[in-house]
Amino acid sequence: MKRPLSPSDRRILRVVQRDGRITAAALAEQVGLAASPCLRRLKALEDDGIVEGYRARVSRKALGFDVEAFIFIKLEQSEPGWRTRLVDRLNTYEEVIACYALAGDVDLLVHAVAETIESFGEFTMNRLLTLPGVADVRSSFVLSAVKPPSPLPVRE
Repeated sequence: MKRPLSPSDRRILRVVQRDGRITAAALAEQVGLAASPCLRRLKALEDDGIVEGYRARVSRKALGFDVEAFIFIKLEQSEPGWRTRLVDRLNTYEEVIACYALAGDVDLLVHAVAETIESFGEFTMNRLLTLPGVADVRSSFVLSAVKPPSPLPVRE
């Protein structure tokens, strides 16, 4: 069973979601705890799998990825294990930065990047559409991030 979060745990989660590189002293000060108990609480949140890790946000454009798209994949039924093999293959493509299984008209939502529209087309035509079990692929291109990814709400 998941342990209940204390008010201090919730304050810690709010702060580390905004700044994963915050120093222990600054974190303790912001959440109103002494450094040692604050770090023990943070470690417990990590051990419990509530804090899954830390990462830097990197500009895709600065790395040369001018194209960002969401790809909607409809699958056809096939032999047992086909879906697992298809998802395993998707996970090897560096263009794929996230993939979600969906309920509804579409089976998979793939978030992908590419350097150019031409390289995106090559990725789609030569890799995605050739995967066994793929019945249909539709893409929508990101024009701008109206609301970029943000921290999860931490409710009382």
